[in-house]
Amino acid sequence: MFVSANFLAINYGVDDTIAKFFTDRQPPANNLYWKDKLMYLRPEIGWLFIPLIVDLLYKSGIPREHLLSEDYVAAMEHIGHISAREEIGEISPQEAVVLATDFVSQKATDEGFLADIVDFVRDGTNNRFKSLSLPFKALHRGDLFLFSLVVLPIQDELEFYVLKCWFALISTLLLLDDADDLELDKANGHENAFIQSGLDQEGVNKIKTLVKTNLAFIAELNRPMASTLDKKFVALSKRPEIFELLNQ
Repeated sequence: MFVSANFLAINYGVDDTIAKFFTDRQPPANNLYWKDKLMYLRPEIGWLFIPLIVDLLYKSGIPREHLLSEDYVAAMEHIGHISAREEIGEISPQEAVVLATDFVSQKATDEGFLADIVDFVRDGTNNRFKSLSLPFKALHRGDLFLFSLVVLPIQDELEFYVLKCWFALISTLLLLDDADDLELDKANGHENAFIQSGLDQEGVNKIKTLVKTNLAFIAELNRPMASTLDKKFVALSKRPEIFELLNQ
């Protein structure tokens, strides 16, 4: 299914220029993240992450021309390639961090920001963003993409807010993905935030609180996006295995 610019604008409130940029873009060559993909975007929620996060970053105060620059977009794409190599077991998580760090180090606009990102993804404590850590490890499986942010000229006072945008969106999308894949992930032993919650009342309450907080934050920047994501959670909550969990 083709994802149109109108679809992104109407359903997710994505800025028209950003929506058109990504719907018109071709998948990068020799990139495992887009391997065998004929289109840059797909209708599955995880494949919409790039235009959605770019829109939130734009509305948080980062100029659109920087977000749509080849430096930034190509950095995201290359880190996607590194992430895919890690996912198929070609490289270790530690090697992925080294490769991502090396790739962006020459493009970084703020060495201190890069150092904080490196420390954060290595689960260190010598960074300004530790308080943004999410309650379940499964929700950090996209952290490698944080390295793309250091390519952007983000003012110091915006860095924390930008990461709040990032984690509000990525954790929401990953929770949707984990809810959808719950039974499959149980069977295969894959990382899943619902499984890591313990599937008990305390853990599920953490998930409910996180979703509520995330959607309220996203709504401050983009109400249509928050509304559409909320509707997706409502639809998933009606599935028997999810309904049972959420109503303990």
